[in-house]
Formats: sequence, C-alpha cells, structure tokens
Amino acid sequence: MALALIGSAVLVYTAVSTSPRARSLAVVTLVGTVLVVLMFTNRGALGNTDGAFSWRVGESIKSEWNSINRSLGMVNVFGNVVMFIPFGWLVAVLARRRFEVLVGTCTGLAFSVAIEVWQMLSGSFGDVDDLPLNAAGAAAGAIVATMLMQFWREPRLSSASATAEARTA
Repeated sequence: MALALIGSAVLVYTAVSTSPRARSLAVVTLVGTVLVVLMFTNRGALGNTDGAFSWRVGESIKSEWNSINRSLGMVNVFGNVVMFIPFGWLVAVLARRRFEVLVGTCTGLAFSVAIEVWQMLSGSFGDVDDLPLNAAGAAAGAIVATMLMQFWREPRLSSASATAEARTA
C-alpha cells in the first residue's frame, strides 16, 4: 500500500512539474515500470509447461468472467489494465504536448504486442485479449495524466500571460 502511495505521488509530481528533475524522474520511473511489467509477464517456457497462445478475441475474458474462481479471473483481467496505467501516464508526460494520449496508448499497445510475441515465441501462455486490456490501461493513464497536466499548467500559463499583457499595456 505504501509503495502504491509513493508511486502515485511520483506520477502526480511528474505530471504537474515542468522541471528537468521531474522529467528525469519520469524517465527513471518509466524504466522501472517497464522492468516491473516484464517481471510479471516474462514467464518463458519454464513458467507454463503446456504453453499455448489464445487467438480467440474475448475468449479468455469470457472464461474468466464465467469461471468458478471468478475473483481470481477478475484480478487477471483488471490487472492487465492496471499494470499499464503508469506506463501510459509516463509516456504521455514525456511526450510534452505532442498527442500525449495517442502516443501513450500506441506505445502501450506496441509494448504489449512485444510482450505477447515474446510469450508466444518462448512457449509461454499468451493471450490476444491482453492487447486491448493493456492498451486500455495505457490510454487511461495517458488520459488522466493529460487532464492533470492541462488542469495544473493551464491556469498558471494564462495568469502569467495575463500578467505579461498587463505590464506591456
């Protein structure tokens, strides 16, 4: 819980601060996020002896929803979304007002595709349903970060420009 709180504070700080320190912290945190995601997803051939790849869209989500152990299945489904929220957030912060949401979402999707390809080639269990779930998480992170950046930075910019205009008038 403490780690989630600290992580959330770092994410908010990187979104609202324009300092070089915040940008460096965003890069370091993004690298850490990538490593954590890889740690959770890189099971390799040893992680699943009967490794396979599910190509049927929606099949695993439907089976998790209808499973006897539904709560564990929902952790898996929503975990795929939540795991990519910090990734999309940090990519959007680093995009610097250049289609932040699109960049965060597409980068999250590309990273997810790379993970799924690795899982498929390594003989681990992979699932095509992870792609939209991971992209949704990256999009959610990018959207929230972009909204926070606009909310936090715009009033300051407009008040600074109003002050500058008042001085020149």
